[in-house]
Amino acid sequence: MTMKEELAALKKKRDAGDITAFKFRKGTRDIKKKYGKATPSTASKVMKYISTKGPMDAVRDFAPKLLEISPRSAKGVAAKKATAAAKKKAAEQTASSDRQLIKKARDEKAKQTPRAGTTPKRAAPKFNPSGLKVPAKKKAKAAAKKEKLYDTINPKTGKLTNKKVSAKQHLKNIDMNKARIKKEAKENIDRNLKIATKSSMKKKKRG
Repeated sequence: MTMKEELAALKKKRDAGDITAFKFRKGTRDIKKKYGKATPSTASKVMKYISTKGPMDAVRDFAPKLLEISPRSAKGVAAKKATAAAKKKAAEQTASSDRQLIKKARDEKAKQTPRAGTTPKRAAPKFNPSGLKVPAKKKAKAAAKKEKLYDTINPKTGKLTNKKVSAKQHLKNIDMNKARIKKEAKENIDRNLKIATKSSMKKKKRG
């Protein structure tokens, strides 16, 4: 078996739960060591560095890292909190601006849409450069509204009157006059029948 095959077999055992993560790391190191590709430990790295490098090299390589703020230090925690606070503030400002934009859009829509039960306001009349003169269209419309007047009759008597009325009222008066004449004729017929009936009853009694 090659090194890759042995590492793959070891990984399968770890995934199956046959070995722990510690045993997996140890087995990986042993396999790499077996093939001469083992990763050196931290202690061996330090010893090799000390034996090959001088003090100035150490200052040059490690000084920048030593000056960096540790995330667990007080300054690191404070910086982390400040960053989180800045992010939170930015998120709140964004949310606030979004709410303001939504509210503004709703207000604009409410202004454009009239409420139920209210009549929309009329637009202001446009300025007429010709002064107070009425446009020709309005004059024609006003002239068209005038109706022709007719001589009519009195519906109660059927006689002509000196009063002028519209065509609609004139026809109405004629219909009312016809109805009156018809009603009077019916009343006359009923009256004559009653008179005839009474006279015939008297003759029978006498006979």
